[in-house]
Amino acid sequence: MKKIILFLILQLAIIKTVGQTYEGLVKIDGISQNVYFSDGSKNRATQIAEEVAKAEVYFTKNFTVQPQYTLLILSKTDWQKFAHPNAIYGIPHYLPDGRLVVASENNEFWKRSLPPLETLPKDIVEKIRNVYTDEKGEISLKECFDLLAIHELGHAFQNAAKMNSQRNWMNELLCNILLHTYVAENNPKLLPALTLLPEIMEKNVNPSNLKYTKLEDFETYYNEIAQKHPDNYGWYQCKFHNAAAQIYNSGGADAMKQLWTLLLDEKTKLSEEQLNQRLSRKAPKAVNDLITNWNKESSNNK
Repeated sequence: MKKIILFLILQLAIIKTVGQTYEGLVKIDGISQNVYFSDGSKNRATQIAEEVAKAEVYFTKNFTVQPQYTLLILSKTDWQKFAHPNAIYGIPHYLPDGRLVVASENNEFWKRSLPPLETLPKDIVEKIRNVYTDEKGEISLKECFDLLAIHELGHAFQNAAKMNSQRNWMNELLCNILLHTYVAENNPKLLPALTLLPEIMEKNVNPSNLKYTKLEDFETYYNEIAQKHPDNYGWYQCKFHNAAAQIYNSGGADAMKQLWTLLLDEKTKLSEEQLNQRLSRKAPKAVNDLITNWNKESSNNK
């Protein structure tokens, strides 16, 4: 009976979203998918939408899948209306009904994603200023977070391909690989903005600020981490993206295609032993290195 009730609730949620008019938002015309933005953010919304549209073409060519999605670039006020109710402002996310949600304004979550500059070595601070200084002369991570819309687009492709979810961490890693591969292959000048923040976050985070660090924790406590510990979630995503960069650097775009095909071919959820066997035989070596090294680090920290 509980399953039936949950199914009906989900169906009602989907029906509500399908009928969503996005009242108060502005629609961008002339783009393949629906794109809406909050008033006052047209320029940024157009830039994000154009990059996402290019990524859509790239992924469609590689995966022969065409997702349906709605890209929303939202102010803090509109976020409360159209984003996930438990997502803090600024954290990009994908919803099963096809919404790709990103922030239109600089925000507290972005600002605290960087450690205080006075705590960092001078050479790192110089890199931050070179990469993340905006048109006002202020430090802003918007170029990095705007690109994360393409990560969320990866989830739309997973959904459209009906890819069976093996693990939450695998879903996120794959989308980071898609993002990094797209940028490296199509717009490499954006790589510094994409990669510098994850590198700094992983190396300079205070471990005492992280409730969870193990790979299996991300699977077990995924919803809690994403909804209640956004900074901890951001740390995981940074580690996934650093791994994605290594995977691309060792195998190029073929590594992305190889992992996509492996996961798409598995129609049932695998046990830990089965998954490890599949990965060891069919995944890029760098994926297996990620698992091995992460587990070693977790054991050493016990």
